[in-house]
Amino acid sequence: MNRIVQATLLASAVVIMTGCAHRIAINRAQAVTMSPQAVDTLKTFKVVRLPIIKPKDKMLIKARQKFATYEAGELKTMIDKFHPTIADTVIGGVPVKVITPATINPAYEGKIAIYIHGGGFILGSATDRMGMLMINEMGIKTYSIEYQLAPEAKFPVAMNECVAVYRGLLHQYHPNDITGFSCSAGCSHMLAMLLKARQEGLPMINSIALLSPATDISGNGDAMTANDGRDLLANKNSADKMFAAPFIGKASATDPLVSPIYATYTSDFPSSVLLTSTRDLFLSNTVRLYWKLKAVHINTNLVVAEGMWHAFQSYPDIPEAIENRKTAEDFLFKRMTAVVE
Repeated sequence: MNRIVQATLLASAVVIMTGCAHRIAINRAQAVTMSPQAVDTLKTFKVVRLPIIKPKDKMLIKARQKFATYEAGELKTMIDKFHPTIADTVIGGVPVKVITPATINPAYEGKIAIYIHGGGFILGSATDRMGMLMINEMGIKTYSIEYQLAPEAKFPVAMNECVAVYRGLLHQYHPNDITGFSCSAGCSHMLAMLLKARQEGLPMINSIALLSPATDISGNGDAMTANDGRDLLANKNSADKMFAAPFIGKASATDPLVSPIYATYTSDFPSSVLLTSTRDLFLSNTVRLYWKLKAVHINTNLVVAEGMWHAFQSYPDIPEAIENRKTAEDFLFKRMTAVVE
């Protein structure tokens, strides 16, 4: 599959009907601060805007099917590269993929990760490229949740499924032996899962990494305007109508379990590393979450990559993506191997 299809799939998968698109601009002064690989990739991107106000469910499901075909090819590539074992199980009535790397990092013996995939709430799978890269680079056994997708399953279905898996894993593992990572919309589910679990009195896990997190899908935030047209995700008639609206249903977009930036956090929340980029549509919302967590003295790091776009971390070979993933992986490693007093 050519680079343009790989680079723009999340946006181009939605262009089943006619749409308008323009290439993302990048000038020499911007390009000089980025790797040649990142510049070359960014130049292939097109920002897609749908000419329709409300995509029909059939269109969303067709987009998902096209995306699944692409993901199947990517999964084969990841399996050929890493040779993990992938098994199916059910926890709390929810399908889960148990992904075991060919080589487990000795520091992670007896420890696990929870992975929640992204895909704008309507796309994606538990064995997506982002997860497979992180799982196998870290060398940690991972339970990846195959939650139900919108538009068929609206809020709070996915959150409740993630909590059911979380609850089940706490019966098998000590919470300090569990870490978590997620990307994009998966970060909304990760945060909502933890917030809901805390409401139920469940203990918090050790740590989490949120890569290009969608912490606010209400449309609020400076970057939702400033980066609209600079990121491969567009806000109006793409991110908002294509992804957010089918998931939200009748809920409020500012419900703390829909957009976790509006939640109240306490000091027992897991140590967190938040990773975003200067072109990310959700940049400022990630920054807002960072300051909310810092305000209640949660061990939190914020990492902002230069010139990158939403979910760029899923690219296997772009230097900035490699560096970003490693930063996340190092943070989780330090937290998971810290001596508990």
